Amino acid sequence: MEGIQKKFGNGQGLPPIPLPSSFSGKNTGDDAGKEAKATAEPETEDRELEAKKLRRVLASRQYSQKYRLKQLHYIMQLETEVKALQAEVAIMSPRIKYADCQNSLLRAENGSMRQKLSAFSGELTFKEAQYEELKRERQILKQLCIMYNQQQEQPKLVNNLNQRFNKM
Repeated sequence: MEGIQKKFGNGQGLPPIPLPSSFSGKNTGDDAGKEAKATAEPETEDRELEAKKLRRVLASRQYSQKYRLKQLHYIMQLETEVKALQAEVAIMSPRIKYADCQNSLLRAENGSMRQKLSAFSGELTFKEAQYEELKRERQILKQLCIMYNQQQEQPKLVNNLNQRFNKM
């Protein structure tokens, strides 16, 4: 927009509009008075037509100028939005990279924790099986101890009975 203003220097962005010579309103001849009376109606009509045409041209140019200014304003607005979005991308890009890095680290840690969990789960299964085996072994040893104690007491009992029987 500044380039257009600089180009034409009038601040409106358009070149000045040349006016037709018949629209200047100057009479150049003295003997034209007689002819003017005779041709006053067609000349007036020509001037009116030229004036209408000029107004249409001016209105068209003004509309075109407004339209171009509106387009330039819209383009400037879009450029401002683009700059804002680029600034947002510049801010968010490092944040996204940091979040991706953190995500990668957490995924690696999660994988490591899953491996440890799997190892501990296998170890727990082994320990549970070992505990059950030791429990069975304890029961067996307990029974053997009871049987052994009974066998040890039986000879004493027999001896005691024998001694009592012999005393009688």
